[in-house]
Parts: sequence; C-alpha cells; structure tokens
Amino acid sequence: MNALEQVSEELRELGYEPTVLDFDGLGGFVVIDYDPPIGRYRGRTFRVGIGFQETGYPEYPPHFIAVANLETPGLPVHTAQLHGNDTWSLFSVPPSDFWDRLQAPDKNMKTFLFRHVTRFWSQM
Repeated sequence: MNALEQVSEELRELGYEPTVLDFDGLGGFVVIDYDPPIGRYRGRTFRVGIGFQETGYPEYPPHFIAVANLETPGLPVHTAQLHGNDTWSLFSVPPSDFWDRLQAPDKNMKTFLFRHVTRFWSQM
C-alpha cells in the first residue's frame, strides 16, 4: 500500500471521505473536508489536502498542507495552484519537530490531524 492509500484508509477510519488530487510538481494529495477546531477560521469548512515530499509514510510524515480558497493566510504560502474553481494555497509545514520522537504506533493520521493540523490552524 502506498502512502496516499494508507493515509486515505486512516482518514476513512476517522470518519472522513478522502479523495486524491494531483498538484503540478508536488504529486498527489489526500483531500478531505475539514473544520478547523481552533483559530480565526473555526466554524468554517475547508477542503484540505495532505501531501508528501518523501515516501515512506508513516516513518516520514506528510510535508505539505494545502487549503482551497483560503483568504489571507497567516503563514507564508509555498505555492498556489488552480484546480477547477478552487485556488489552492500550499504550505510547506513538516511536523518533524515532534514526529521523529514518536513511537511507531503513534505515527498516524489521528496524531497528525490532532497535533499538527490543529497547530497549523492556530497559526492561521
């Protein structure tokens, strides 16, 4: 099973309905509808993509977070791309500051979402 399939499966187990979207030059991203639990965008739903710079998930975590139609982001945008009617802001935000210290069973999408993606939205 490749990283996109494994991440999709883990997200399904958490109650999400993931799809995959390809971004030029960065490959596939697993996309879900996500409600930020914190920050100024709390209470809104965004399409959020999770992408990789390296293979080898879960040992190597997702590197990129992409958000569709995000106005005035609070972090620097790595790149922006259009897909259909959506403008995607892609952020390079690897969680290596804590991921490398996790035990293998904790390297999963539940940890990634609740620890890293929540932190991401708190900075938005």
